[in-house]
Amino acid sequence: MISQNFLRTFRVLVQTGNFTRTAEQLYMTQSGVSQHIKKLETQLGQLLLNRYGKRFELTSAGELLFDFAIKQLTAESELLKSLEMDNPHVGQCKIACSGPMAMQLYPELLNLQVHTPTLTFSLEAAPNETIIELIKNNQFDLGIVTQQVNDHALMQQWVGTDDLCLIVPKGKQVNWSSLMNLGFINHPSGHHYAYQLLEQNFPNEFVTMNQLPERSYVNQLAQILLPISHGIGFTVIPKSTLDVYPYLNKIRVVTLDKPVAEDVYLVSKKHKPLPVRYQLVTSLIKQLWTK
Repeated sequence: MISQNFLRTFRVLVQTGNFTRTAEQLYMTQSGVSQHIKKLETQLGQLLLNRYGKRFELTSAGELLFDFAIKQLTAESELLKSLEMDNPHVGQCKIACSGPMAMQLYPELLNLQVHTPTLTFSLEAAPNETIIELIKNNQFDLGIVTQQVNDHALMQQWVGTDDLCLIVPKGKQVNWSSLMNLGFINHPSGHHYAYQLLEQNFPNEFVTMNQLPERSYVNQLAQILLPISHGIGFTVIPKSTLDVYPYLNKIRVVTLDKPVAEDVYLVSKKHKPLPVRYQLVTSLIKQLWTK
């Protein structure tokens, strides 16, 4: 390990070119400056200065070390500036949410970035459990989940609700028998959404998702309604994502006897405050899901 104290003395000596001025600047004696240089040379096993009289020239090793010292000083200065500056319009925002939510949120984030180019966004689509782990492991800073989190390391804020929609092909009548005949179009959050909706609206028939034949699975979220637009299957998605699909004239959104809505929460680490740039993001999220 290079002694940072000795390295600072070396850097100032090279910058001043003089042992006396270095000693004055660092409030040291000239012999103290010389001792620091000798100890640094011993640490590195390299001669750093070629001395002649009261002057010196850097060796090749000395030039490399001085270049390193300047880069380190610059990096330290930039770090301190970054620590002091928490700019609401600069930096990266790392957000995790469900796939359907991502379909609605991402275009809005892009619009925000157009007006604030110094903000960048990383958006990860994942189920609730994965989102919570991503936050806990510091891989993402902010999560949007639809379940209450019971973890002392995390904090949670309710931001609104999102209605769940039962989607069938246009013209299809809906009862338990017809849903069984259609079969389920599954997606990464499909079982999570469908279980809540079917349990409330078909309490006498529905027990588990294993009852339903699965006609298709797709993790390309923009394609979830494509098979339904061809008369194949049914699915359950949040109402907030419907507008992003191009097949709305070929599907039917079923009017439910018992509407089902999910609570939407923001989740982040309790003891790791979000930078102020996230205020723009949280405000946007609240606008999307607060009714």
